[in-house]
Amino acid sequence: MTFKTQTGLFLKQLLIRISPSLILVALVAVIYIYLMQFVEHDLAWVPYLVVLFALIKSIYFTFFTFMQVNKSIKQCHSFAQLLWIFGMLVILIIFSYAADYSCLAAANGASFQGLKTSGSLGYLSVLFEFFYFSVVTFAAIGYGDIVPLTTPAKLLVIMEIGQSFVLVVFGLSNINNIHTSIKHQ
Repeated sequence: MTFKTQTGLFLKQLLIRISPSLILVALVAVIYIYLMQFVEHDLAWVPYLVVLFALIKSIYFTFFTFMQVNKSIKQCHSFAQLLWIFGMLVILIIFSYAADYSCLAAANGASFQGLKTSGSLGYLSVLFEFFYFSVVTFAAIGYGDIVPLTTPAKLLVIMEIGQSFVLVVFGLSNINNIHTSIKHQ
């Protein structure tokens, strides 16, 4: 089997394995968008609903997705392919938290301080700002230019930091398994 065929097969399997996570993120985003059209944003429980959805998503990512990654490690094709898996997982987690932050800010404008609000920010500009914030939070850099102020915002940040810590520990703890699996092939 040629390298190109193996890579194509791997990417197809990767897409199949990660599709439940992609569907979950898309479903949560659709629910957010749908609910935000009909729910009064001034209601006190709306930010906590965003946190609840984020918690469910985090639990799903932690258990189901990591089990899928563990299966992929056992069926390892190459180290580069496993880096693709971890990279896709990191991007998916970062983007999903960016969507969570964006929805939380839509529900309560006072949730975050430091957003560049000069002029009218479109939804994509706000999403980009929160994508940046999510990357900085996930990497544990924390520049402090965007700061969570409310309890739901702080809870979301804590969940993302916990998620990133678990992912890094999971990845590092499986390096030996990856190496052993590749060696036996």
